[in-house]
Amino acid sequence: MSAPSDRLREVYERRAELHYAAPVAEPDGRVDLKFARMTALTAETFPAGSLLDAGCGDGRFLAALAKLPTCPARLVGCDISERILKTASAAVERSGRAAELVRANLELLPFPDASFERVLSVQVIEHLLDFTAGIRELARVLQPDGKLVLSTDNTRNYVSRTLNLPRTAVVRALRLRGKRAQVTFPHRSFTRDEVVSAMRECGLAVEHVETFRIHIDGVQAPSIQRRLNAIEKAVPAHGWGDILAVVAHKPGDAS
Repeated sequence: MSAPSDRLREVYERRAELHYAAPVAEPDGRVDLKFARMTALTAETFPAGSLLDAGCGDGRFLAALAKLPTCPARLVGCDISERILKTASAAVERSGRAAELVRANLELLPFPDASFERVLSVQVIEHLLDFTAGIRELARVLQPDGKLVLSTDNTRNYVSRTLNLPRTAVVRALRLRGKRAQVTFPHRSFTRDEVVSAMRECGLAVEHVETFRIHIDGVQAPSIQRRLNAIEKAVPAHGWGDILAVVAHKPGDAS
């Protein structure tokens, strides 16, 4: 059997070769809010006996979670790119643990039903051609009473969009959008209701939803991003961050 995003494999193999050839140092959570928050949200669901990182990329989340005393005994990662799994393997090994790494498309996972107590998926569904199939598969491989921690891009990231309006206007006026891209691939965003509705349709019960992170395009200085993170932390919770994070569970058997 095949799934729609199978035809994108070569694109992601090329992306892995260009951008993920070697493991990175563990990101600074004060700067990389996505890394810090998604690691924390996942750790809050422990203890558990097994975890799948679905769309594990370069393995940074597996490596970070592997260092926790409450980390599941069974760690599994999958990604559509064979090349990036080599990087993920090296990243996890540096943490002193090992993980099962499997090449797979999120739309058609090669695992039996109810295989994992926890499933993590960070910034993956926005790159699928059939995101509903992806969420359905994540729900299928989750055990009853297991938990899914997922993030994706938030359509209503109004704060960052406002901060970036001048740059966005210049890029559009000069028709520079995408000019520097070495690899192009599907990329979309979602509203809170779209993700929550898809999860409910796939049999999951949503426990928690939040958004976080604001950014300024083209600004790489860690000091500036730390300031932006501090500002966001100081303001009340809102739905306008760049990243939409959801924690859901699979209801147990009625019997």
